[in-house]
Amino acid sequence: MDAKDIRLKTDILIIGGGSAGLWAADRAKEIAPELDVLIVDKGPVDWGGLMSMSGGDFDVILPGENIDDWVEDLVYYYDGLCDQELVEALLSQSYDRMKDYERLGCRFFKKEDGSYKGIPQRGLPHVKLYPAQYKGKGGEDMAKNLVREVNERGVRRMGRVLMTELLKDGERVVGAIGFDTRSGDFLVIEARAVILATGWTGWKTSYGKNTTTGEGAELAFKAGCKLANFEFGRVWNVPKLFGWEGQTALFPLGAKVVNGKGEPLMDPYSPVLGANTDPKFTTIAMAIEHRKGNGPFYLDISAVNPDDMVLLKPQDGWQKLNYDKLCDLGIDMFKENSEWIPQLTCGFGGIEADLDGYTGVPGLYAAGTARSLDPGVYMGGFALETTASGGYRTGETIAKLLTDEPAQTVTLDEAAIAEKKAALFAQMGEGGLAPHDVLRKIQEVLFPYEVSIIKSERSLSEALEKLQTIQRELLPQMKAADPHYLLKLIEVRGIAFISELYLRGSLLRKESRAGHFREDYPTRNNDEFLAWLVWEKAADGSTRYHKRPVPVERYKHPITKYYSDNFTFSKLFQEKLENDCN
Repeated sequence: MDAKDIRLKTDILIIGGGSAGLWAADRAKEIAPELDVLIVDKGPVDWGGLMSMSGGDFDVILPGENIDDWVEDLVYYYDGLCDQELVEALLSQSYDRMKDYERLGCRFFKKEDGSYKGIPQRGLPHVKLYPAQYKGKGGEDMAKNLVREVNERGVRRMGRVLMTELLKDGERVVGAIGFDTRSGDFLVIEARAVILATGWTGWKTSYGKNTTTGEGAELAFKAGCKLANFEFGRVWNVPKLFGWEGQTALFPLGAKVVNGKGEPLMDPYSPVLGANTDPKFTTIAMAIEHRKGNGPFYLDISAVNPDDMVLLKPQDGWQKLNYDKLCDLGIDMFKENSEWIPQLTCGFGGIEADLDGYTGVPGLYAAGTARSLDPGVYMGGFALETTASGGYRTGETIAKLLTDEPAQTVTLDEAAIAEKKAALFAQMGEGGLAPHDVLRKIQEVLFPYEVSIIKSERSLSEALEKLQTIQRELLPQMKAADPHYLLKLIEVRGIAFISELYLRGSLLRKESRAGHFREDYPTRNNDEFLAWLVWEKAADGSTRYHKRPVPVERYKHPITKYYSDNFTFSKLFQEKLENDCN
């Protein structure tokens, strides 16, 4: 391998070229064209991250609507575990970002009178998503148009490059090191500011979420960032044989899951909301019914209005391609009931940062879903809105800061860089364990429903013991035959890192709240756990945590009701615990 050492300098280094990274770059160059901005992504140079794989749905507060109504809905939806100031700051930009997308050429579905077609979300009184005009191509259009604009503004971009460690001069982050995942070139990039826009963590469960792994969170943690919300994972409902983008519109429009007897799944567990709820609660019901022997489970779309099918069926893009292939195989979920299953897709844990994305580590910022926000429940269109607004705000903040601040002289520890380079490429070679084999072992630990859906002290402790065995015995044996598989190896190490935080956090949160359910602690405990579990690296290198209480005395909206009270799960398991004690 004829690899080279490459040195680069920039004003703003953005790690991650999805929605948040592109918006940060776009805004920074808009207000400070003289600054050099460089986006580095581990995927193709202009692919646009998970945005390109999305449906393009967008949460928007339209003119005349009250932002306080939306924030109150989310305080309720999140069972109180809501950063009200951050949510308000992000949502306040939603309409402006929607109009920006339209300016760029993206289109949202409109009714005959010209008004936007909104789809209520999760049975919430005010929250709506607004679907793209063409189902299956909306996210692709967003990415394509944003890439065109940042290109016109002179943003530099590099693809197929994985950054593996942040560089520091004293306490300040001054760049990053990494490698080209094809050529093996080693890169050292100096920067006046670094934005981590690496997206969600996750477990590489399907083609739609194959790039959401844990190396971004690990990168931040090693640099001194605090992490939060790692006990929350997103468990989605998907067809058994393939992933699907768009269920957030399916259920509000009348679709429902039925059990093996043909009975509506959610009616007995949530008489108020029924099927129109967060998938996390649907999967809890699926797990309970599975224990009763009432599976498998099917999607029933018989109640969906035929006129609404245009909002559901893919009309273009990769989703249309997949849909056509499935139809050729005799699988058409819009004509007959299809079997659906739970799937653990993403982790909701992320970096702690302030309203502008500052992490507390000088020179380092976080944007989009790389930062912590959601407690395991999710509305359609929310990620595309918050990544756009969050990226925009962070890019603006840094551009103004660097415009007013003279460039500082940077001293790099060349000996340390050489040592890190040697350690990085020492993981390459013949023999050893293939990263995908180790990944499969981690997935086998995390995916069972008693670990990912209905948790308990026993199941989580057993899973943590298995994971620690993998970390101790299998991770050191991994080898990468070439730079591409070195990328995969580092992704698997990141997945192991976030999996440990997921299991430890789930053990520590001895209650049930939002997207976290413990059958041995099935009720909320506000006295102890109306708080975020925050992880940080101790001086001795160990991982420690503390609770950051929700500042109810400072927040505008009191916590008066809880979304999880719409379900019978807590009562069912509490009665079981009491019966077992008797």
